[in-house]
Amino acid sequence: MASTTLKGALAGLIALAGLMASAEAQTQGKLSDKSVHTLMDYAWQILPSKFSTPDGKVIEVDKKKREGNIVPVENGRDIIRVGYASAQAQVCELWEEQQANYDTLMRRELQKKKWTDQQLLYITTLHRMTIHAVAGKLKVEEKDGELKVILEPIKPGEGKCTDEQKAKIRETILAYVNLDAPSDKEAAAGQKAPPAAAPKKK
Repeated sequence: MASTTLKGALAGLIALAGLMASAEAQTQGKLSDKSVHTLMDYAWQILPSKFSTPDGKVIEVDKKKREGNIVPVENGRDIIRVGYASAQAQVCELWEEQQANYDTLMRRELQKKKWTDQQLLYITTLHRMTIHAVAGKLKVEEKDGELKVILEPIKPGEGKCTDEQKAKIRETILAYVNLDAPSDKEAAAGQKAPPAAAPKKK
């Protein structure tokens, strides 16, 4: 039984990797439900039951109650699309763009005021999971009859990008970051959106 489950999971991962290799498929929203469910399942598996934020806040997750701690599939699909752009930025070592992309995602999710701390932690985990899947640094192994998801380190400089590819990624992320930017009239009135750009990676 475990062997069959493992084969199914690996098949899903292979299909996912093939689909996510196409930027065009991502931008046109063609990521299949199966691929979305696969990544969301893996993100749930590695979601910690206890997590401490940089400011000392402790978030505890009841791993027996999945539905109340993740997000709906359509939200997951959007998070994966953003994660795909972050992955492409990382491959091309566009650190500022990658950070701005992630910061914009989290700012927008916070502004919705609909997620619990546990769900926000899940969103962050799903974004990270997507980056590792695109980079080919996600492994699924069987241990004691259960599937175990492993995120391997992503080393800078492993990917090679042309100037044209970098320009396209910058354009994609800039469009996402500026999607909710204030109009000239709002800006003149001082109604500016929170900054999304992050400081340079040290």
